[in-house]
Amino acid sequence: MRNERYTEEQKLLLKFKPETEEEEYVLRRALIPRKQYLPQSEEEAGELALMILGKREYQRFCDVCADIGARFGAKGSWSAGDKRWKLFYRFEIGGKSFCRLALYLDVFEIQFSFGEKEMRRFETERETYARLGVQWTYDLAEVKNGRKRLSFDLRNSETYEQIFRLLSYRIDKENPSKANKIAD
Repeated sequence: MRNERYTEEQKLLLKFKPETEEEEYVLRRALIPRKQYLPQSEEEAGELALMILGKREYQRFCDVCADIGARFGAKGSWSAGDKRWKLFYRFEIGGKSFCRLALYLDVFEIQFSFGEKEMRRFETERETYARLGVQWTYDLAEVKNGRKRLSFDLRNSETYEQIFRLLSYRIDKENPSKANKIAD
């Protein structure tokens, strides 16, 4: 029963085939795991992510994953969700946590944290970022154990590049040679 994807009630719904988009949405929502669940394979994780996000958001999710991998050379892996998020896709660089994409019904966000150096750098460059999409999110972010936990929605095309610029701050600290490639 541990790490079981479906409850007994959800298993009953598996035999239904939706006939309308509305039925498909309700069924998709009802079959999302209700507790922390770690997919057992890459294929199952992709299927679950598609179920959680829907076709359009899943494609955007895949594009963001490819973008993070291409820009930063980060490697991703799936992990179980928590109380709020249903599933995570975590990125690492050189064995260190870099960022993660958090998935919930029809939406995902990019999450990462800043230490003291990154926070100082942001404060010096603050005025180059969008006030509504970046500055306010930064100001409202929780600080825990000396790190600021940031979470951004990547749907706004105006702030997308700015968020990736913020993410590059984490590279500067861990791997300066990689940061120089990003700046070019």
